[in-house]
Amino acid sequence: MDEKASLSASERADYEAFKQRVRRKSGIDLSLYKEQQMHRRLRAMVERAGAATFCDYFALMDRDPSEWAHFLDRMTINVSELFRNPEKWEELRTVTLPALLQRRRSLRVWSAGCSFGAEPYSLAMLLEDLAPAGRHYLLATDIDAQILERAREGVFTETDVVNVPPAYRRKWLLPHPKGLQVVPALRERVTFRRHNLLADPFEKDFDLIVCRNVVIYFTEDAKQRLYERFRDALAPGGSVFVGGTERIFNAEGLGLEGRLPFFYTRVA
Repeated sequence: MDEKASLSASERADYEAFKQRVRRKSGIDLSLYKEQQMHRRLRAMVERAGAATFCDYFALMDRDPSEWAHFLDRMTINVSELFRNPEKWEELRTVTLPALLQRRRSLRVWSAGCSFGAEPYSLAMLLEDLAPAGRHYLLATDIDAQILERAREGVFTETDVVNVPPAYRRKWLLPHPKGLQVVPALRERVTFRRHNLLADPFEKDFDLIVCRNVVIYFTEDAKQRLYERFRDALAPGGSVFVGGTERIFNAEGLGLEGRLPFFYTRVA
């Protein structure tokens, strides 16, 4: 039985009111996420917090910044590491980025849903390796303002950096009391900005958009609209790089071509 269908009228009203309040406070539209998975996920958070209803849980979050931060962290799935799935980053280094650099010496790159910064700093290392003279624009965005503050610091644990190539580690990471920190020169290469992928305008003319493991709870309609907007944000010949469990199923209809697994190039 559908989980939401089994709810009483008052429980459904409580959940709908919760979604409206979350949207007003954060801009996150929970109706664009898969209903059953999101309801189940949120119900577990309500119970963990000891709240009786969804609206009681919202009231708790509204008065307790740490509870609100925990909610945002859970909603935005802040799980990452530098060079996650290293074989795909090797393809990016040896195939995708060299092809893009043949077209333009300075690239425009967007890490969409950047979490705590592992992805944009991985991109920055590659760009500095392949085209250090380029005046690259590297944008990193996330809906979670608190996680962006952490990203700007560029501090990572040993686990976070396990896949970083040794030469990059020696050049770009320094010892830090909490682990390792990206050197200031590389941190300065990244522009961090708060942004809601499902609501805010997109910049244009990107050579590469990296959006990996971000859309897992989005509805199919929300994914379709997002990929259409990514296509429009790409320069002709630019590519979208998605996560290892993700596919753009209507790529051809969107004017995208899958030339490598998980890389989709704008051809129209």
